[in-house]
Amino acid sequence: MTLRVVLAQRALESRQGLLNRRIAEQVDQYITGLAIDPEEQGWPLVGELKGYRCLRPPGGWFRIVYRVGLGQVEVVLVSVGQIHLAGERDLRSLARTLFSERLLR
Repeated sequence: MTLRVVLAQRALESRQGLLNRRIAEQVDQYITGLAIDPEEQGWPLVGELKGYRCLRPPGGWFRIVYRVGLGQVEVVLVSVGQIHLAGERDLRSLARTLFSERLLR
């Protein structure tokens, strides 16, 4: 079953702001790939971000935060740049950002 992939405003702005064509193409491929079996991709987030999943390709310079709904996958955040292992502070910062932009309920 193929789901519809929808990008939230912040994710769309992040994607459109990419200047590196190779990374932009990789991001597009992974976002498009979420249409098939999104529950099998990425890993589930916990705590304040429960219900969301994070996809980070091996060796990739980006991560995609999304949630799976009825018939669609909503990409809420595309983060590009050098990524360090997420600590508790990083997840709380991400949660505050998502809450402030009303992407979390």
